[in-house]
Amino acid sequence: MDQKKLTEEDLRSFIALLAGSQPTPGGGGAGALIGAVGCAAGMMTASLTAGRERYKDLAENAQQALNQGMPLTSAFLDAVDRDAKAWSQYLKAVKLPHGDRLQEDLRRDAIDQASRDSARVPLDVLRLCREAADLLLSLEGKINPTCISDLGVGAAALSSAAKSSWINILINLKSLSGRDDPFVISAYAEGKRLMEYVTGKCDALYERVLDVYSF
Repeated sequence: MDQKKLTEEDLRSFIALLAGSQPTPGGGGAGALIGAVGCAAGMMTASLTAGRERYKDLAENAQQALNQGMPLTSAFLDAVDRDAKAWSQYLKAVKLPHGDRLQEDLRRDAIDQASRDSARVPLDVLRLCREAADLLLSLEGKINPTCISDLGVGAAALSSAAKSSWINILINLKSLSGRDDPFVISAYAEGKRLMEYVTGKCDALYERVLDVYSF
């Protein structure tokens, strides 16, 4: 029987697992979950706009955002479980026996492969963060004004998810045996670029939302 997915846990159980000593969920899964929350908060503003007669001139844009954003939210959640699976493979790799040169080579190769897989998940989450950030930006000034603060919440969460994913990429890249590895170079460059893009756009959006409520 397949093991129960982390995203099938109730919220309190998930948080208890995250706070505990078991290996999963870990930081990568937490970052993906934060991304899901950020995307969902942004989609809430679209839901509170689409279908409202009072905001019918904004409905098309809001509905387009929902059509794109809801699958993104699901993809973030899928990444929570993907991260747990990748980390489990890493733990199996580090537990392989030491011994002669062949065993050491096999162990090193297994750790490298597991580290690559573990880095790919938060890199995918950063890609999702970029898509979600662009969606939130597309909603700015085009939503029900009573929920502008929720757009700020979404922006803050996506910024945090991007930072969380970036540090998890770095953790896993550091486990690889060679820093001149093409995968390390490309994953580092793309991850850094995405992290800076998402945090820059989302932090600026958050500040603009704050200005709305300044007094």
